[in-house]
Formats: sequence, structure tokens, C-alpha cells
Amino acid sequence: MTTINLSRGSKSNPLTFNKEDQTFYGTEREIPFDTSYEVKNLSTGGSEVFSFVESTGSEWDPKTRWIYKSKSGLALVISNDPQITKMRSDAYLKAKIG
Repeated sequence: MTTINLSRGSKSNPLTFNKEDQTFYGTEREIPFDTSYEVKNLSTGGSEVFSFVESTGSEWDPKTRWIYKSKSGLALVISNDPQITKMRSDAYLKAKIG
């Protein structure tokens, strides 16, 4: 499980929160891939654990989003980064065809 620390008012938070859809958003550029995350609010001391639910596509698609849910109903969406996805895809292809 990866821990993501959030600090109120910090411009360096790796996630943004949308109150309307009760969802945290981030990208793989700031958040390493994992099957579960603990998002901690350093200001309040509260935290939520999010577990992987589904992806919207292939790991090789730069538009894929990885969706996680908490028991309280909040969502966490981590989007693939186009540059990182391309580098990984190229490395995979090179390893396969030698």
C-alpha cells in the first residue's frame, strides 16, 4: 500500500479533490502504481484507504485511468501519463523483439 500525504493549502499536493463527484484525481507522474493507497490528510489526521476497482483501458493506452474506491464511497482516479506510457511501451516492445 502506498501512502499519499495531503496538506491543506499546499500547492505541492499530488492529488486534487472534486467535491461534486467526491473524487481525488492524480497522474502516474506524481503517484506510483499500486493496488491500494492510503490518502492521509496531514491537517486533520484523517485518512481513507482506496482499493483498486477497475481500469478504463490497457496499461499501454495513454488515456487509461485507474479507478480506486474507499469504503466510505470516495473515489481515487490515477491517469496514465502519455510520456511515461510511451517510454514503458517502447521498453516492453524492445524487450520482446530483442
